[in-house]
Amino acid sequence: MELQERLSELIMVGFFGQELDAALADHICTIKPSGLIFFRRNVASPEQIARLSRDLQRLALDELGRPLLLAVDQEGGTVARLSPPFSQLPDAKVLGAEGPEAVSRCARLSAQEMRLVGLNLNFAPVLDVHLLDGPGLMERRSFGRDPALVAECGVAAVTAIQQEGVMATAKHFPGLGRAEEDPHLNLPVVPATREELLHLDLVPFRAAFKAGVACAMTSHILYPALDPELPGTLSQAILTGLLRNELGFDGVLISDDLDMGAVTSRYPPEWVALTALQAGVDLLLVCNDQEHMNLVAEAVREGISLGLLDSDQVARSLARVEGLRSGYLQNPEFSDPDGVAAYFGR
Repeated sequence: MELQERLSELIMVGFFGQELDAALADHICTIKPSGLIFFRRNVASPEQIARLSRDLQRLALDELGRPLLLAVDQEGGTVARLSPPFSQLPDAKVLGAEGPEAVSRCARLSAQEMRLVGLNLNFAPVLDVHLLDGPGLMERRSFGRDPALVAECGVAAVTAIQQEGVMATAKHFPGLGRAEEDPHLNLPVVPATREELLHLDLVPFRAAFKAGVACAMTSHILYPALDPELPGTLSQAILTGLLRNELGFDGVLISDDLDMGAVTSRYPPEWVALTALQAGVDLLLVCNDQEHMNLVAEAVREGISLGLLDSDQVARSLARVEGLRSGYLQNPEFSDPDGVAAYFGR
């Protein structure tokens, strides 16, 4: 019964609006997610984010009895949801060329500003090694073409982010750096051999896991050498066999957005949600489609009672998510809009 009541903690969702109104409160109290992800649609100013994060945490503590993971994609460069006056950081490609010290400095600044406004989980750093001959999908978002350099920069970012009290995320496992198609639109296929993946693509992930990164994020890509049928997010061979058992990662595994075309164009959302959890995902991320959020929440709530989810595996996932909260949000701090305004000189 306890597991049944806590199943919604396996979900993280997007939301709409820039303040806590009745609709957003209902959204949270209906789905009861572990967390929310912020996009530019939710951001007007640092003070507004500080007020919103404060109000969200107060609601969560009152209604859910636990604080929320409040996440954002703040990689820097082409993927940064926090616009000026937040510090604007270069692309990973630029920082990788400058080296780990530059990466550490920028990651630390970003984490400090996130924590100041109440955001506690960064979906960064990108650990994909850019292994295509041409520009490629991840060229600007990757620290470079050398797996050792990407690993060193990745560890520098993870360490700096987490030293500032913000959770870091190694993404996109087992690597997007060879993808020629965009998984937001279609399902990419990476024809690399298992040996190529192990000795190139996975090097930065191994390093980040050893450094204690809090989270990892999956990729919606088909890797026939690892699983000829299912993409990474849905593959037990990749997520449990490789990530958990072979590489030893025991942090929180988050799916990439389940609203992306790589999965929505092929599979129904309820099936995707349950298959991802069966494969080893701990947190299902649904960012944009309200109907999908509700369908995923309903499917997860019914998963154990219908015999579609293993209770022991669910318990392990819930324990990992609880470990994040106890490690980073044991005494949740409410952001101070006045202090935020003073920091940004407003």
